[in-house]
Amino acid sequence: MRICKHCLLAELESEQDFYSLVQSRIALLTEDEKATDEAYQSRLNACRACDQLLGGTCTQCGCYVELRAAKRGMHCPHINPKW
Repeated sequence: MRICKHCLLAELESEQDFYSLVQSRIALLTEDEKATDEAYQSRLNACRACDQLLGGTCTQCGCYVELRAAKRGMHCPHINPKW
C-alpha cells in the first residue's frame, strides 16, 4: 500500500479510524482553544503543500496535522514555518 504524500487523514480511506479519533479530540477543544475556521483551513492548505506531509502526519514532529492545525496556540514545526 502506498502512503499518500500531501493528503490529510480526511482524504485517506485507509485512515478513517484515525481521522475519527482526531475529529473526536478536536470536538473536545473549547472555543478558546480552537483556531478559527478560516485559520484552520488556511493551515491545512499550507500543510497540503508542504514537503513534510506524509499520509496526514507531519514528518517534522509526528503529529496529525488536522489536530495540530485545529489548536489556536499551535504553530508549524517546520524549520521554515508555513503558518
